[in-house]
Amino acid sequence: MEFVRKEVYLGAAFSSQTFEAAFAQFRSMYNVAPQRAVCSPDVLARFCELYERSGAVAHLHSTRLRYEGVPLVAAIMPAGTIAFEGEVEENRMGDW
Repeated sequence: MEFVRKEVYLGAAFSSQTFEAAFAQFRSMYNVAPQRAVCSPDVLARFCELYERSGAVAHLHSTRLRYEGVPLVAAIMPAGTIAFEGEVEENRMGDW
C-alpha cells in the first residue's frame, strides 16, 4: 500500500460542483475513494453552507463532517485548500 495525497485549491466561495469535481478527480486518479479530506477552516465552513450541515463555524469542532462517507477534518493549511488522502495498491493507481 502506498500513501497518496492530492491537494486542491477550491477558493473561498467554491460551488458544490467544484467540490464534487475535486473529490471525483482523486477517485479517478487512484481508482479508490479517499480515506479522509483535510481542509482549511474556511473550506469546512463553506462545505457546511453548501451541504446544509452545521452552518455555524462555532459548531465545526463538535460536528463530524462527512462526504460520501469520507471524513472531513480541519487542519492548518492555506485558505481555500483541501487535501484528499488515502492508501492505494500501487498496481491500482492510474486513470481508469
